[in-house]
Amino acid sequence: MAKKKPNTKSSTVNAAQQEPTQEAPKAPEKAAVNVDSKNEPKKAKNSAKKNSPAQEKKPNPFKRFGRWLKSVFSELKKVTWLKGKDVLKNTTVVLVVVVLFFVVLFIIDYVLAGLLGLIVDGKWATIFI
Repeated sequence: MAKKKPNTKSSTVNAAQQEPTQEAPKAPEKAAVNVDSKNEPKKAKNSAKKNSPAQEKKPNPFKRFGRWLKSVFSELKKVTWLKGKDVLKNTTVVLVVVVLFFVVLFIIDYVLAGLLGLIVDGKWATIFI
């Protein structure tokens, strides 16, 4: 380890007596994003696409539809389908929840309609008439 030399200046030296330090001149700061330069690559790509001969002529629409249909079937082969027992169980759960919500909403509607009938006519309004 190198030995440190003791500081010969005292810590009570006035700031005006200290030698001014010279700083390197700062380079002008640049903007973080240049808006015009941001769009230039896209314009260049678009003009290259428009000028390419491969993009000018699209294949037959029936061929494109056939390729699309083929890709759809290949994706459907990758899907893991549920067994019939699981589908039946999930469908039953959904139907039970729908019926329960129907009953709860029907009761709330019946009570509120009856209370409104009491307020307006002075008698309980029934829905089944």
